[in-house]
Amino acid sequence: MADPKPGLVVSPRLSSEAAAELAQQSGLREMGVRPPLGHYIQGVWGRRSFIWNLSSSRAYVRNQGSYLGQAWAVLRPALDASVMIIIFGFIFHGSAPGIHNRAAFIVIGSFAYTLFQQIVMAGIGSIPSDLQLIRSHQFPRAVVPLAAVMTESVLFGPVIIAMVVLVLLTGFLPHMGGVVIPQWSWLLLPFAGALLAIFSAGGALFFARVGARTPDIANVVPFLLSLGRYASGATFSIVGLTGSHSWFRPLLEYQPLQVFLELFRSCFANEPNIPMTGALWAQAAAWAVGIFAIGFLFFWGAEETYGRD
Repeated sequence: MADPKPGLVVSPRLSSEAAAELAQQSGLREMGVRPPLGHYIQGVWGRRSFIWNLSSSRAYVRNQGSYLGQAWAVLRPALDASVMIIIFGFIFHGSAPGIHNRAAFIVIGSFAYTLFQQIVMAGIGSIPSDLQLIRSHQFPRAVVPLAAVMTESVLFGPVIIAMVVLVLLTGFLPHMGGVVIPQWSWLLLPFAGALLAIFSAGGALFFARVGARTPDIANVVPFLLSLGRYASGATFSIVGLTGSHSWFRPLLEYQPLQVFLELFRSCFANEPNIPMTGALWAQAAAWAVGIFAIGFLFFWGAEETYGRD
C-alpha cells in the first residue's frame, strides 16, 4: 500500500468494540434495530408535544372540504344514535326491561362506542397513511398511531357536549320517562372519556401493527366492530338480552366495552339500575391500563419493521 501523502494525518483504525463505545458516548444508536423498552418509552414521552400538535392540526382540517365542516364530528354520531333510537327505542323496545329512558340509554351507549370505533379504525390505517413520514425521519413509530388516537380524542370533546344535549332532549320524547335532571356526576364524563380513550388506544396500537403488515385487515375490522356494538350492549340491555340465569351473561356483562358503557351511563345517574360505584371505576381503570400496556408492548415488538417494503 502506498505511503500516505506528506502532511496527511492518518487516524488509527478503531476496533468494533471501540467504535461501538464511541457511538454510545455520542448518543448514536444502530439503525433498524428495536430500542430497549425503557428508551422507547422515553422517546415517545419526549415527543408528546409533537403528538399533540400533529393531532390537533389533523383534527382542525378534518371535514374542512364539506359545507358543514367540523359539525360533522357531532352530526355523524347524532345521526347514528337517532337511527338506533328509532329501531331499538320505538320499534323493538321489548329488549330493554328495567330501563327508565330507552332513548337516553341508546344515545349514551352509541356515542361512547363511537369513540372506541373511531380510535381503533384510525389506528389500523395510521402506519400505511404516514409511510413518507416514517421513512424520512427517525423517531419511535408509536408516535404515529398515538397521534391518530389523540386526533379522535380531541374530536370527542364537542361530542360529549352534544351527547349531554341529546340526553336532555330525549326526555321530551313520548314514553321515555321524563327529562333527565342534571347531576354533579356529569362532571365526571371527561374522566370516563379519558379512560375509554386509553383503553381504545391499546386496541389502536395492536391493530396498527397488524394493519402495517396486513392492510386487508382494514376491510375486516369494521364488521367485527359492528358485532361489538351489539355484543357490548350499546343499544340494548345485556341483562334483558341474556336473562338472569344464562351461563354466558357474566361474559357479556363484565367484558370491557360493557364496563365502559355502564360507566358513562352511571355518570348521567338517570338509570336506577346502573349506579355509580367505586368498583365500576376500578374495573374501567384496570381494563384501560392493562389493554394499553398490552397494545403498546405488541406494537413495540415490531418497531424495526415499520416503513420497510
